[in-house]
Amino acid sequence: MNDEDLSFDELADSQDDAGRAHGGGRRHGRRRGAPRRRRGGFLRGVLPVLLVLAVLGGLGVGGYQGYRWLTSNVSLEQEAAEFEGPGSGEALVEVGDGDTGSDIASTLVDEGVIKSSPPFVALFSSTKEASKIEPGVYRLKQEMTSADALTMLMDPENLAGHRVIVPEGLRLTQIWDLLSEETGIPVEDFEKAAKDYTSYGIPKNSADSLEGYLWPGRYDILEDQTAEDVIAMMWEPMAQQLTERGVPEDEWHTTLTYASLAEMEVRNPEDYGKVVRTIHNRLEGVGEAKGSPMKLQFDSTVHYVTGKSASVGTTDKERATKSPYNTYLHEGLPPGPISAPGEAALDAAADPPEGDWLYFVSVNTDTGETKFAATWAEHEENVKEWQEWAKSKG
Repeated sequence: MNDEDLSFDELADSQDDAGRAHGGGRRHGRRRGAPRRRRGGFLRGVLPVLLVLAVLGGLGVGGYQGYRWLTSNVSLEQEAAEFEGPGSGEALVEVGDGDTGSDIASTLVDEGVIKSSPPFVALFSSTKEASKIEPGVYRLKQEMTSADALTMLMDPENLAGHRVIVPEGLRLTQIWDLLSEETGIPVEDFEKAAKDYTSYGIPKNSADSLEGYLWPGRYDILEDQTAEDVIAMMWEPMAQQLTERGVPEDEWHTTLTYASLAEMEVRNPEDYGKVVRTIHNRLEGVGEAKGSPMKLQFDSTVHYVTGKSASVGTTDKERATKSPYNTYLHEGLPPGPISAPGEAALDAAADPPEGDWLYFVSVNTDTGETKFAATWAEHEENVKEWQEWAKSKG
């Protein structure tokens, strides 16, 4: 008898026995005497998956509706991979930046929204609009079908709470106003919660403030969250940003101060590093300063004291305002940050470029073009260029 005379199952048994006789072969083959698998069992096991893939592949962008038709009209004779739906109760599900369909499916399973990942992943992959799901916290239901869960995630109306975008360069008073307006939490609640800033893990600092320690960005704030919750939420990514850049904890305050000054002094991020290097050079008295530290004389610090917008200049009276933050009156850095710096400003503060600059001036306030100089004579030429531009604007 040769192999051609054996059935598939009998051939497998003979090969298993031969392998065991020689001490090799598969160690986990069907044990002798166990009931044989019925022919077609494998096909029945994979048929549901094949059907789903066939429908999705054949319909392309119509795969979403195709899947819904398939699950409604075809009996797959297997343990259901889906809840019957439509779901009940409530589940809060967070979709993070960069989450894939598999990531979202895993979260939905963990939260009890869907029963298993494969149906949702198949739907997500075949639904063009699914890639536009916005990051955020969504209010869904428990025990939904994958189709219904995906439909709710694609509708921004199901975002829970309040979405707030905090831009770079805002001081705390501006951040409190923005958060209060968007969430309804009183400004006074934020001010009170900010007093004990070390309770959030922020180190004690010379400014005795969490000014500059809140990360600018997009936040989804739930209705029941408090001012303390929001502050903690905004401090956590700032701590992560500092840590990722290798900034030692005892240098966090100084680094944030440098970054906030760069954020407020120039408009174009490519100039942030030059501003940080200029600050170092003035404080260290390099070049023609001949070793003598120079006052920073930054208008941004006067704006911080007076509460004026950084888009306007300063007067002689304002530059004479008594405050430790006024760098026209005091040498060195201000006591702390003057705004919430963003990613580019932090990069600049953590690793500024080399250069011998001591001065800079914006020569075109429309474009933000800024010129840097190592000598006073060169700086005067740049100031003349700015004056000519200003004159052309009337």
